[in-house]
Amino acid sequence: MAAGPSYINLSDSKSDEETWLRGPTIYGMEFFDKHCHFGNEVELTKANLDHLKSQVNDYKPQIPYYVCKMGKTTNYLTRGKMTFNKEYTEEHLKNYLTVPTTIPITSNTNAWVGTRVRINKVATGHAVITTNWPDVVMGAEIKDGDICMFCFYDGTRELGCFVTRLSN
Repeated sequence: MAAGPSYINLSDSKSDEETWLRGPTIYGMEFFDKHCHFGNEVELTKANLDHLKSQVNDYKPQIPYYVCKMGKTTNYLTRGKMTFNKEYTEEHLKNYLTVPTTIPITSNTNAWVGTRVRINKVATGHAVITTNWPDVVMGAEIKDGDICMFCFYDGTRELGCFVTRLSN
C-alpha cells in the first residue's frame, strides 16, 4: 500500500471542523491505519476519529477492522444485506467461508444486539451477510450514512463479529 496524506481537510464555509478521509485508495499514516481496512470512502469527524483511535488502542485485532459508510442496501429492512469488498474477503475471511455458515454477531451501540447471521462468499468474491442482518440494523439503530466498524474474531470454534457504529 502506498502511503497517502494522514488527513484531508474537507471543511467548508459552514464549519471549521477538519475531517479525515479514508478509503480503498486513500491511505493514512496514523497508528490505527495498519489495523483497519476501509471498505469505501469514509469521511471521519474528530469524534469518529477519536472513537476509532480509542477502539484500536484498546484492542488490536488479528483480523483488521472493516470500516465503512453504510448505504441503502445495508439498511433496507426487507432485503438487507451487508457486503464486504473482495480484497478484504480474500485477505481475511476466505478461509472461514469455504461453505456458507452462520456466525454470532453482537453490537452494544445503543441496545445490546446479539444474534446469528448467515455469511458466505458469493460468486463475485465478496463476503455477504444476509439472514438476520435486518435485526442487527434495527437493534443497533444503524442508518444510511453511519460509519460502522466490524471486528471479526476467531472464536474458539467459529468466526464471530462485533459491530460498532462510530457516528451518531
